[in-house]
Amino acid sequence: MTRSTRLSCSLLFLLLGTTALAQVKPAGPVRPVPGEPFFRPESRVVTPPMPHTGDAADDPAIWLHPADPDLSLILGTDKQGGLHSYNLDGSPVEVVSDTARPNNVDILYGFPLDGRPLDLAIASTRDPKHLGVMVWRIDANSRKLIDITSGPAIPVLKGKDVPYGICTYHSRKTGRCFFFVNDKLGNIEQFELSAESGGKLSAKLVRAMKLKSIVEGCVADDELGNLYVAEETVGIWDFAAEPDGPIAGKLIARVKENGLTADVEGLAIYAAAGGKGYLIASSQGSNNFKIYRRDGNHEFVGTIQPKPGRFNSPRDTDGIAVISTPLGKLFPKGCFVVQDGFNKSGNQNFKLYGWEDIAGEQLLIDTTTGPRK
Repeated sequence: MTRSTRLSCSLLFLLLGTTALAQVKPAGPVRPVPGEPFFRPESRVVTPPMPHTGDAADDPAIWLHPADPDLSLILGTDKQGGLHSYNLDGSPVEVVSDTARPNNVDILYGFPLDGRPLDLAIASTRDPKHLGVMVWRIDANSRKLIDITSGPAIPVLKGKDVPYGICTYHSRKTGRCFFFVNDKLGNIEQFELSAESGGKLSAKLVRAMKLKSIVEGCVADDELGNLYVAEETVGIWDFAAEPDGPIAGKLIARVKENGLTADVEGLAIYAAAGGKGYLIASSQGSNNFKIYRRDGNHEFVGTIQPKPGRFNSPRDTDGIAVISTPLGKLFPKGCFVVQDGFNKSGNQNFKLYGWEDIAGEQLLIDTTTGPRK
């Protein structure tokens, strides 16, 4: 959900006029915690602006090609259109389901179907004719997305509420495949994916949880079995990701602590060997990103405050994605992708950062692990 920055700017324009508005400069970065690490990367690549104006782009995902990392894809949702895919240089590949209005998207690797593992893109969709969750198979040869949803959409949230955030979970414990979906009322549902005849996929509800206010951003840790959920005005919750786990969560990061500022939006996991790595959150109210330890008690690590650089720094960021695996020549140490809710060059888009530009000498850089390992 994007803050009302555009409305405020429009009112300011009307009150002060063009000349006065030109003199207004955005506030510079301020260290939210004195002495904590402060990371200042510049984006290397941007995607084209969305074809729709206003609040359109929302959530990215990174698909790692099984044979050639240079052929990996960035996926991005258009809440007013379809699901976009991009090359690593930001150039468009295709748009699928162009009226489904996907909100959030995630990747699930290795779903077993007819004796072979498939890579899936799974998105929450808001169009009344596709209300629920849609699933696409990602073809490694063509790099195209093929809709394999059973029906127009998999019904979730009792078919009444509009789905908001979504994330996938492939259990290392059992091999079963799931997705989590949530809504603005704080409902969180877990579904198990299953195959139907004709190569279509459906899902059944296996567990439900509840928070008290709006949730959207979520990410599941396949290796450690955790589910993290962002309650926008409260903080980040840690749940068990297995369907037989407890339904109560633990609040591990609170709004107003370490500069975390509402709304808390997208979540992503930078996975390193041995359960190490980071949980990253979009702190939308402060226009930056908070880093926490993936293991232990999820201690606060530092803040990513991107520099403007050639493509300007992102603002009002909703979804984020990160991968530690090398992505070819452009991102040899991994990649961090963010949605830009206030793109100065046009409609909203996505910006891509090299992980080593963030990590420097202070954070882990581990290219030995990844979603396929």
